[in-house]
Amino acid sequence: MSALWSYRPYNRASCIEMGRLETTGPISQAAHFHSEVQIAIVTHGCRVYSSPLGDLCASAGDMVIIPAHLPHASQGSTASIVTHLYAPSDHPSVRGMVIPQIIRRVHAQSPYEALDAIGSLRRDERHDKQFASTGALSKKVVNQELDINSIAAQLGYSTDGFIRAFRRQFGMTPAAYRLAHRLMNARSKLRRGDAIADVAYAMSFADQSHFGRLFRRAYGATPAAYRSAFVVP
Repeated sequence: MSALWSYRPYNRASCIEMGRLETTGPISQAAHFHSEVQIAIVTHGCRVYSSPLGDLCASAGDMVIIPAHLPHASQGSTASIVTHLYAPSDHPSVRGMVIPQIIRRVHAQSPYEALDAIGSLRRDERHDKQFASTGALSKKVVNQELDINSIAAQLGYSTDGFIRAFRRQFGMTPAAYRLAHRLMNARSKLRRGDAIADVAYAMSFADQSHFGRLFRRAYGATPAAYRSAFVVP
């Protein structure tokens, strides 16, 4: 196996989730997003995080911050070890993070050190209006009662033109964004202990096997392995 993903709560009293990725060679992760702010702490090797706002290449000692709901993919060409933290967007250390950032050579040894380093970053309020508009568009797209043709017509686009414009802004097509949103919600349901079959049905996946394949492509772990990390026996 070229990659091993594991997840767990940082501690039972914390609202922060922790993930760990260990790779022995090249491995890519499909584009996805989280409801939380993602913090990637590279302790060995290197990792590239790609988003519609550009690529961030992190080496050992560096830390990458990905804002909540920002589509991103990752890839690495060498063996690497990366710790990921997922902090609620209203957490004091990450509140107001709207653009991806990298901190060089921070060498954080614990989540507390990572959050302290992020807390020292300046927020760029010039992006607030832009991201409010982006959020309104993404909410429209994930509304399953609206088809893409109708959304395009409402905004004055042809369907193909809207798909191209959306992809330029979000890095994925509206259909792919809808899928990523369903997977994000499925992740939340698994974390609270919902049965895998129930989650697959609630999120409108064809079957449990189909759900499992897509979940693993995005998050690196099977739904069963992810769920078991958060369900108290």
